[in-house]
Formats: sequence, C-alpha cells, structure tokens
Amino acid sequence: MKARICKEKHWNVHLRFFLVMMGDLLFSVSVLAQSNLITGKVIDNASEPIIGASIQSSVVGKGTISNMNGDFSIEVPVGTELTISFLGYRTQKIKVSDMRSLVIKLLEDTQALDEVVVVGYGVQKKESLTGAISNIKNDEIIKTKATSLAQSLEGKVSGLKIRQNDGEPGQFRSDINIRGLGTPLFIIDGIVRDGANEFQRLNPDDIESISFLKDGTTAIYGMNSANGAIVVTTKKGYKGKAKISLSANWGWSKPTNIPRMANAAQYMELRNDAAILGEGNPLVTKEELELWKTGASGYASTDLYDHVIKNSSIQQQYTLSLQGGSDIVSYFGSFSYASDEGLLKSGDLGYEKFTFRSNTDIKIAKGLTAGVNLAGRYDKTSQPWNSFYEIFKQTRVNVPTVPAYANNNPDYLATQSMGINPIALADADMTGYHYYYNKNFQSTFTLKYEVPFVQGLSIQGQLGYDYNHNKHKGLRKKFSTYTYAIETDEYIENEYNNPSMIQVNNNEASRLDMQAQISYNRLFNDTHNVSATLVYERRQEKSDWSNIERKFDLLTYDEVDYAGLKDAVSGGMSNEQAFISYVGRFNYDYKGRYLLELGFRNDGSYRYAPGSRWAFFPMGSIGWRLSEEKFLKEKLGFLDNLKIRASYGESGQDAGDPFQYVSGYNLNVGIYEFNDGTTTSGISAPSITNTNLTWYKAKLLDIGFDLSIFKGLFSLEFDLYQRKRSGLLATRVVALPNTFGSQLPQENLNSDLTRGIDITLGHTNKIRNFSYSVKANMNLARTRMEHVERGPFTSSMDRWRNQSSGRWNDFTWGYQTNGQFQTTEEIKYAPVQDGELGNSKELPGDYRYVDANGDGIIDDNDRMPLFWSGTPLIHYGFNLEASWKNFDIYALLQGAGMYTVQFSEVYAEVLWSKGANTPAYFYDRWRKEDPYNPNSKWVAGKWPATRLIQDTGAMYKESNIWRRDASYLRLKTLELGYTLPDSILRKSGISNIRFYINGYNLLTFCDSFVKAFDPEKVEGSYSAGMNYPLTKSFNIGFTANF
Repeated sequence: MKARICKEKHWNVHLRFFLVMMGDLLFSVSVLAQSNLITGKVIDNASEPIIGASIQSSVVGKGTISNMNGDFSIEVPVGTELTISFLGYRTQKIKVSDMRSLVIKLLEDTQALDEVVVVGYGVQKKESLTGAISNIKNDEIIKTKATSLAQSLEGKVSGLKIRQNDGEPGQFRSDINIRGLGTPLFIIDGIVRDGANEFQRLNPDDIESISFLKDGTTAIYGMNSANGAIVVTTKKGYKGKAKISLSANWGWSKPTNIPRMANAAQYMELRNDAAILGEGNPLVTKEELELWKTGASGYASTDLYDHVIKNSSIQQQYTLSLQGGSDIVSYFGSFSYASDEGLLKSGDLGYEKFTFRSNTDIKIAKGLTAGVNLAGRYDKTSQPWNSFYEIFKQTRVNVPTVPAYANNNPDYLATQSMGINPIALADADMTGYHYYYNKNFQSTFTLKYEVPFVQGLSIQGQLGYDYNHNKHKGLRKKFSTYTYAIETDEYIENEYNNPSMIQVNNNEASRLDMQAQISYNRLFNDTHNVSATLVYERRQEKSDWSNIERKFDLLTYDEVDYAGLKDAVSGGMSNEQAFISYVGRFNYDYKGRYLLELGFRNDGSYRYAPGSRWAFFPMGSIGWRLSEEKFLKEKLGFLDNLKIRASYGESGQDAGDPFQYVSGYNLNVGIYEFNDGTTTSGISAPSITNTNLTWYKAKLLDIGFDLSIFKGLFSLEFDLYQRKRSGLLATRVVALPNTFGSQLPQENLNSDLTRGIDITLGHTNKIRNFSYSVKANMNLARTRMEHVERGPFTSSMDRWRNQSSGRWNDFTWGYQTNGQFQTTEEIKYAPVQDGELGNSKELPGDYRYVDANGDGIIDDNDRMPLFWSGTPLIHYGFNLEASWKNFDIYALLQGAGMYTVQFSEVYAEVLWSKGANTPAYFYDRWRKEDPYNPNSKWVAGKWPATRLIQDTGAMYKESNIWRRDASYLRLKTLELGYTLPDSILRKSGISNIRFYINGYNLLTFCDSFVKAFDPEKVEGSYSAGMNYPLTKSFNIGFTANF
C-alpha cells in the first residue's frame, strides 16, 4: 500500500510539472484571429483527386484530410499558412488570402532530393551527400511498436544490423551493429552520449530523425567512431499555434516459442530406457511404468513452467506532446509513460519508464538565437532475487514426477530432486528482490550568431551537461521448501539463502561537453556552393560508485541499518577522464553536379603517454551527379538522379587500460593471513610499462552509387566497402625464463579486414486512389584476420587447424554425420568413433561420422570448417506500405542468415546432469520394441536411443546434428490503420485521429528444430538457451492531434 501511494505521488509530481510547462508555453504563444471557412480540392499532375492528403494549419493547430473526391474544408483565419502533404508527393505550403476555394496540385516527389540530412556537426541536402549515410524519419520509426528503440529500427535501414538477444523487460540487450563493424558511436542532439543501452531507452515519439554514418565520413567524430555513428535529432518547434498530440498503445505479448519439456509419462519412459541401456536394469517395473503412462492417482505429471510463467503479459506506452511557436519562440515538449510487466505469474518482474523533453529555440535579437534542450528519464526495473535464467532453468531441469507442493499442500513448497523449486525463486515476497532505479538528465544549451557583415558566416557555442544516477537495492531472503514424510506425517524443512542479506549500490556519472563552432555557407553566382566548419570540443566525464553488503541476524526491515555488521562488505571508486578535439570540414559543389568534402579531426586523450596522446584522423569524399549533365538530361529524360560517390576516412578506437605507461606497484593482489582471523591484501612488483601504446587505427573505404528513375518510381542505392584495422591489442609471444617475475605488456600488434556490400531498392507508385511503396535492404559483411600474434606452428596440421592470420573469422569446425547406424553389424565394421573404447558404446540409431582423412578413426583430424559462426553475416528487410482512402497498411519482413546456433546442457543432452528432465522432442528416439526384453527388435526414431551421458559413445560430438543453421525470415511488423474523416471530427476539436491494430514478431520461417528457441535470440549464458524468450505482441492504439 505504501509503495502504491508513493508511486501515485511520483506520477502526480510529473503530471503537475508537465501541465504547468504546457500551460506556460500555450499562454506565451496565444493569439486571437478571425476565422473563415476555406474549401479546396487536392489533385495530382493528371488532375486526378488525391484522397487522404493532409491539410495542416500552422497557426491555429487545426487540420483535416481530403475526401474521396479530393475535397476538403477547414476553418482558419485569412493569412494562415496551410501545409498540404501526401505520401510520394512534394509538400506544398499556401497562404490563405480572401479566396474561399482553393485548387492545390501536388507534384510527385522524386526521392525527396532536397531533403536535409543531419551529418556530423551540421546538415546537408540529400542530393549533395557524398558519404554512405542513411536516414530514417519519425513516421517510419513508430510503425513498429516495441519498448526498445532498437527493435523499432530493425530491418528498416540498410547496413544496420540489430539482433534482439532476449526479451527481458528493462534489460535492453539488443546488439546494434553497423555493417558488421561493431557497436557504433551514439550522438544525441549534437553530443556524444552514452551507448546502446541508453539509446534503446529513448522515446521514439520524441525523435525527428536518425542518421546512420556508415563509412569514412564518421572520422569527423574521431575516436571510437571506427564502427560508424548513429546521430539522433529530437523534435523541435515551428511557427504556429500549439498542436497537442496524444498517442496511446496497449499490447499483449507472449513468447514466440518455448521448447516443450517431457511430461511424467514420457520422462519415466526415457529414464527407464537409460537405466536399461546403461546399467542393464530397469528403473521401474513394467506395471509402475504403466501407472505413469495412464496418470493414475499418485502418478500425476507436474508442469512447473505452468506454475511460474504466464501465457501473456501486458505492455503499454503513452505520449502527450505540445508543439508550436511564434516569430520569437518555438517549442516542443513531451511527457511519456511506458511499462512492460513481464511473464512471471508473481508479477515481480517488470519495467516502468517516465520521460520528459523540452526543446525551445528563442530569437534574442536579429541574427542571435538561443536554444535550450532539456530531457529527463526515470525508470525502474524489478525482478526477484534470482535471475530469470535461474528461475526458468528450474522449470526445465526439475523432473515432472515430483509435485510442486509437498503432499499437494499449498502451504508447503516441495523440495525438488534436481534443483530448487522455481515457484519460490519467482516470488519476491519469499526469496527477495532486485530493484534497479535510474535517473537520467540531459541538457544542451546553444547560442548561435549569424554575423551580419559577412554573408553566410555564423558562430555557435554549445554546452551540454548530462547527469545519470543508478541505484540498485537487493534483498536476499531466507526461505524453505519441504519434503513430506508419509510414515510420520511430517514436513521436513530444507533451508536456503541463510542468512538473509541486503545489498545497496549507487553509481553516478556526469558529462560536460563544450563546443565552439564557426561555420560558413555561401553560393557564389548560382554556381559555386562553398561551406566550411571549424569546431573546438572539450569533454570531461566523471563517475563515482559505492556499494555495501550486510547480512541479517534477524530480518525485520529491508534497510542497511537493520542488518548486522559481521562480514559486512563495502567498496567504492571514482573515475575521471577528459578529451580535447579540433574538427574541420570543407564542402564544395559545382552546380550541384561535382561534389567534394574534406575533413579532419585531431583528438587528444588522457589515456596514453604524452608522446602518444594525439591522433589525426582525416577524411574525404567525392561525388558526381551524372543526372545533372546535359548529355544525360537530354537523352535520358526519365532519369531523376544518378550519382556515383567514393569516400575514405581514418578513425580510431580506445585500446587498453589508461596509464599503462606509468610504472608502479600493483595493489590489492591476493589475500594473506599472517595472524589467525586477520587478512591482509598484498602488493606485487611493477608490471612492464609500454609508453608506445596508443589507440588502434581504422581505415574505411566506400564506393557507391545512387539511382532514381521515372519520378521516383524506382530507386537503388549500392555500396561496396571495407575497413582495415591495425594496432589491435595483443601480448607478444616470446619465450621468457621462469625467473622473469612479471608479464609482458599489451601492444598494438594485431590487425583485421572487414568487407561488405549494402543494397537498398525502392519502388513508389500511385494507381488512382491506391498508393503504395516497397523498399528492400540487404547487407552482407565478413571479417578476415590479417595478423594474429601467436607462437610458431608445430606442424602443417597445426597450421591448418589453428591458423587465424589470413583467414575469415566467421566459421566453426565440426564433424559431418553420415546418417545413423541401422544395425549392430554396421557398428562393428564402422571407423572407430570413441577412441580407446572403440565403438563399444555405440548403438543402432547413433550417428555415423564421416572419416574425412580415411584413416579408419574418427578423431580431431576429421573436424572440418563446416559451419558458419554464431553471428549472422547477412541481414535484410522488406518494407511494404500502402493506403487507400482513409485506410493504410504497413508490413515489415525482416531476416538474417549465414549463421548457426548450438545449445548445451538441457536442450542438447538427453537427461542432462544424470537425470534432469529433458525436452519432449527427445521422446522420438530409437528404442526397443519391448524395453524389458533385450532380444526385442529396434524401433527407429529421429534421435538416438536414450542413455545417460556416461553410457554414450560419440553421440555429442559437435556436428550438423547439434549445430544448426539459424537463418530466418519473419513477419516483424504488420499494422492496419484507419483515419477518421473530417466530417466526423469537424465539431470535436480534434484535427485528426488515427486508430490502428498492430502485430509484432507474428510469423517466423526457419529450421524446424531452431524455431522452438527463436533463431534471433542468442543462446545466452553457458549457451543453455535459458534466457528470457523473445515475444510476439498484438497491439491496439491511436494517435490524435488537437
């Protein structure tokens, strides 16, 4: 009750703050105007009516859409500016005069070449880009409904590789990778900010656009940009009265798939087979086995998964925003709430997030503009003391023949034979909790002056300050499970987690970023377009962490001061780092035809020795728009845009721990006890220093072209690229005497090469009242190790097997199977598969392995490079969008390929850990027709005969049986929307409202074995496949503008 009251107070504080902010903004821009009813018609170039065109008023915040005949009406004051837009057409702005009837002709949009794209420290027109830069707008992002921003981008941008590692609420573990190069740099509103985890927590409704810098142009960001950069621009205001927007989404999610475990009857059959085929004696009699098969009284099956995991969970997102402005002030403000309750029946696993954003631009004087961007986030992740991995694993390993409750008494949880009862682990009231609180504040202050006496010259100063506070509070509670003794009618207690314990961790971090920028941009004689930028940037980052852990003599209240002092543990540390950078960029184009960009960044870091602290990163790119040449314009009139381009840049990445050039003793080495009960930390001699250690270098090269024809009917973007890295960290391999007494330092020794291809195809068309667009993207990338430091090879076989230099790093060695043994006679004459044991443990149904070298022995020499590694090499997506009248539909197909998965433990070993429960798919196995008769014939099945691992032969060698192709194609998003016509909304005060139904992760096509685990999800800890499942969701929602 107390927690609920606190939560309501917290909500009320946020709500009051938001309403006050919105009220102040509304008051500052309110105006009175005389309104008139304006009617009009929207048509295309062929004078056909355009249905569903958007007509928005920039002054009064009203809007409407055109009807089936292209007609519209709107009540606005004379002098109002109307914005008319529709998919595939150029947006028009018209100022309303005293005319009461308008005819507006929209021209088809030829790939929006005038579109402005955000790049490093500035913006450029899309037509003048010479680098490999992709861009996505807000309306494309929000079509996928997910709690993570990364999942909303998956499959939509060429070269952007996103893999959702698991679906646990509040964890945001999606892997974000550009072009197979690695995790990129994240820039939000012009400032390098925290990594992928923070990026995924952004509210998609706050984002105006995201640019993806994928080639050498990222060198403008210098250090740590070798993997590309993601540049986020949040929404700003515009001239016009306030427009209030409300979006709401409710969703029901459930696991995409979960492997089914054996029930009690299946388990007992399998376990009995294992006993007979292993020890030679049955585990149970034939009569008792029949009781398990029929589910007789006292022989019921237990499904612990059903006791712990819900069929579905609820997620929701809401955003309320305000946008508008005047000649002096423009503003955007928003407040949002999102939650994901998780799949545990206890309700103790979940995530909540509150965000706000306020972006304001103020014209202080002529040519002088100030900007204030403020953003905040508060979120909380809750989970039981034991992780989901531990809880879920207990639903897998514990056998279905043991009941959930001792003697079926719900007051006594039953002690399990193979682990801990997951019902207890999933209940925070019983076993404890983990709460993770995060408070994040970001601020950016800018002041820009356009110098009046030098045309095109501007000076800008920017200050960014961010603060982040993370708090973790964990409580481990003592709990018990019970075994019922039928003879004495007693419950025997089994105690866990004694004594109870509390943990509190605090981590706070701050960032101060200062930028001074001079920019020049001017067009001379309508021919020569010149722009240049110089930037000085200084960044300072600080962090502090502390933790305390105490055990309870008697748990009364979950606070540190109520715990005991004995065996208390505490710690803490402070860190500080600083960077200085000088940045320059020069752009030139001749009549928009010949394009040139040059740039550099000079970075300095505290990390390295004075002689190695600075690094210079140059970049350059060129482009040629052949479509602007007269000889092509005249002969190929259908050609909208044809541009060839090339870019080169050098970048770098932090390498090694800081201050490795400083010689000093190593503290806190080992624990020693010289007096009874008293321990002392040790000190070791100084390590060898390396004054030459520096960041590794990356050289990026990209060649590509862009094509658009028939007024955007068809478009193509194509890129070939490579990145070569040198100076990767390694320790030199040399022979040292055993009296050396130290270890060699890390050096910049290794190198690698990544090559890939990016393709984007687009098609947009309108057939009378039906408009549609199709967009496909694909990326394929591979990495080859150029040099890997190692000792000399001992033989040609050693080189063949273990060489890394000069080889691709995306394959795995294993054995190839050649079917299954059908008879004992086959086993007798087969190559020896199990070393000194020969084939003595092989049975009919076991796998035959290919004797690759033909020596009659299956050993390590028969392993071949047969399989792709566990990281997808190819990613692709298909986006389909269409509209008809007031209806719209969107579908996203996304996939990945050229990779494999291999599980361990429960999912990859029958009766793992000498008798744990096992997946139901192992039930389809080779078996004796009558297991109690050793002379009965074999019955064929899909899997080998069931035995415990110590009784098997070569069954579990890494082969194509256990390592499976995980390539997949899935229906990632499907959304159907309907916008209410203006005739219904005219008197409601709502300018437009759209309702939708949406599905996420609806269908998956892949290997039938892998599908049960979901191919996109990684294998997780210990490759056991026990991490939180990915989910499919069904959503309903609306977006309304007032």
